[in-house]
Amino acid sequence: MNQCAAIDAFRLLVLVACSAPAAWLGWQWFFGDLGAVPGEAVVHVTGKTGQVLLLTTIAFSPAFRFTGWVGLMATRRQIGLWTFFWLVAHMLAWMGLDQYWDWPWIRREMVELPYIRYGVAALLLLVPLAITSFARVRQAMGWTAWHWLHRLVYVSAALGVAHYWILTRADYLLPSLFAAVLAALVLFRLIDAAIHRQ
Repeated sequence: MNQCAAIDAFRLLVLVACSAPAAWLGWQWFFGDLGAVPGEAVVHVTGKTGQVLLLTTIAFSPAFRFTGWVGLMATRRQIGLWTFFWLVAHMLAWMGLDQYWDWPWIRREMVELPYIRYGVAALLLLVPLAITSFARVRQAMGWTAWHWLHRLVYVSAALGVAHYWILTRADYLLPSLFAAVLAALVLFRLIDAAIHRQ
């Protein structure tokens, strides 16, 4: 298999992997297997999926450094847009299935609950990244400005981890894992930047 075919196959794999949770949620919803509060289950699944994909997007850069395979960078924008999709779905699921579009109550929750504020901030930081993820926009901005803007992904990921950590009540295994992965990725970024400055 040549490199182009391998990249196309990897793109297809990314498409299947990123869309699979939607198929699973639809199946579980249709057959009533999402538990006593299905809306809450949808909120949780969409949020966890978005956070996993966000960390995966960040991890593709060090993975490329280690492997040199261009397929990782070729699909990073694809995963980034899927990340944005899932986190928007998470927000909409929370507003619609959990808060029933009660806008006064939603505003009150955003003001009073820190983890909601962190989650909203994390999503808002991804908006300019999604808008500027296309090649023409990147060319218009210039590489340096685009590169600096897209470092906001680390801030968004940290806010996402804080959001998940605060709302967790008992089992901290997954939020701890998210925090550890993010810390490792940030450390790699700092070491890599220091090496390339020398």
